Amino acid sequence: MRFSRWLNSLGFIEFLALLILLLAAVYLANLSFTIFKNWYYNKQKGNPFAEEIHKSPILFAAITLPYFLILFGIFYRHLHALLNKIFQ
Repeated sequence: MRFSRWLNSLGFIEFLALLILLLAAVYLANLSFTIFKNWYYNKQKGNPFAEEIHKSPILFAAITLPYFLILFGIFYRHLHALLNKIFQ
């Protein structure tokens, strides 16, 4: 099944569960990036030749994807059941 057909075949509950997991993964990726950036700047301690760390979209997606897959594997069934009880 193609990705577009799979996405169109999702119901409201499945879509909402995936959206919540994606938002949680984005939050965790942003938090991880911020923690790493602060750790790096503390290690440099004002070094004028230290390189700047920039958040690129590819790097952000590379950090977000593993978080999403881990959260999906752990929480999808529970979140789907919870949302199913709430909305039905």
